[in-house]
Amino acid sequence: MKKLGMLLLISTLFVSCSLSKVEKSARKTIDGNWVLNSVSYDTQGVFNTVLFNDATTSCFKDSQWFFRSNNSTGSYNIINADCSTGVRNFRWAANEIGKNTGNFDFTMKFTDAKKNDLQEDTGYRMSLKYLDDNSMQMTQTIQFEGKPFNINLNFTRTTL
Repeated sequence: MKKLGMLLLISTLFVSCSLSKVEKSARKTIDGNWVLNSVSYDTQGVFNTVLFNDATTSCFKDSQWFFRSNNSTGSYNIINADCSTGVRNFRWAANEIGKNTGNFDFTMKFTDAKKNDLQEDTGYRMSLKYLDDNSMQMTQTIQFEGKPFNINLNFTRTTL
């Protein structure tokens, strides 16, 4: 009887910690190569924005991104010769907000090539606003002049 109780407890924990069907589907769709085509804003104007405490938005134009869903790792490669080029590694997660809503929190944390965290308490949170087999949009909300300000990262899938 004790063994049966322990088995039920373990299986309950396993089921409660597993991903929903919607999360599994989103992870499968994100998996692969993408290019960041553009960065746009929900407010009119010209802005000199630095993304992820790394580089300006113009440096991110045409950057190459890779997401691996089976271990939640990825990288992006800045290729603009006027910027600090090279590959940056990260760990990511896409967690559904609510049950079967299709709305996701997307988090990203920088790692070294061996997948060790570079900054213990620093990461970036965005909203996954749109996702299909060929395009994706993530939005980061920051405060600008005391009001929410959205930075939209617009991706298309590539076949690198």
